[in-house]
Amino acid sequence: MHDAEEQAIATSSFEGRRVITLRGEWDISNRERLREALTALGSEQDVIVDLREASFFDSTALAELISLYKGLNARERRLEALVGESNMRRILELTSLDALLGVSGQRGRYLMEHLPRPKEPQA
Repeated sequence: MHDAEEQAIATSSFEGRRVITLRGEWDISNRERLREALTALGSEQDVIVDLREASFFDSTALAELISLYKGLNARERRLEALVGESNMRRILELTSLDALLGVSGQRGRYLMEHLPRPKEPQA
């Protein structure tokens, strides 16, 4: 089990997209919290999941991202995952989710330069 301070969620908007920033470790112990946050994004806009400060996702947390992807895709919306240099890049590569959720190198660089990091995500 993780302390709430280890995980944080922040939402914002950027260039007409919803942005959810996740920090810390996400696994079965906080899956419901993650599900609620992802569901609250809705499916009316494209979504960017900022994982630059996420340190771990287990299979249950990855399943929540896949569920969000499917819901958005059904509404012809996009889901992009920004991983930066975090270890989340490797997790997405190992699970082949980088092909669904990844961004091109050029798009990733653009987001890294322009997408503001939240000052203090809400715990």
